[in-house]
Amino acid sequence: MHILRRAIGPWQARRAADAERDIRDWHEACLVVVAGCAKGLRDPQLPRADIGVTLDNVDRAFFRVRDAGSGAQQALRRRAPELRTRIRRCTEALVELRNDTARFLIRAQGPTPPYLQKQETATGQPEAYQRALQDVGQAAMARSLAVERDLDQLWADLQLMLTQPTEPSAQS
Repeated sequence: MHILRRAIGPWQARRAADAERDIRDWHEACLVVVAGCAKGLRDPQLPRADIGVTLDNVDRAFFRVRDAGSGAQQALRRRAPELRTRIRRCTEALVELRNDTARFLIRAQGPTPPYLQKQETATGQPEAYQRALQDVGQAAMARSLAVERDLDQLWADLQLMLTQPTEPSAQS
């Protein structure tokens, strides 16, 4: 039995380190998504440029959210199921925020994106921007603030959980 305990100890430590890394990576990726969406929603010049760069950066961060979130949820399955549920809900809210941001940016470009228009005829963007802001943008900005607030609270709770020692194993 002593040999089995010695073999399990390093495995448990490695598993705990992997879980902590996944949780931290998930949080970092979430911050990138929120920052990218906030930039898209708050920069009135962005719809006049190529919105694809901003949305591509957000989508790339979502790959990290997905990968690290899967590991984080797996690690929290037994240890903290309520935090696992909150991670899932926060990830779903991030998806909705990304979709709202994309919807806003597309509408704010107007009927024809500026990069397809001739420089002299590039009018209508201020009106399209204001209309998109009223139709989608303000709600997306409110969602952005709510997601950021929820993410901050969840991160505080996750940090508290990470600083607490894991359940002691039966070593004697």
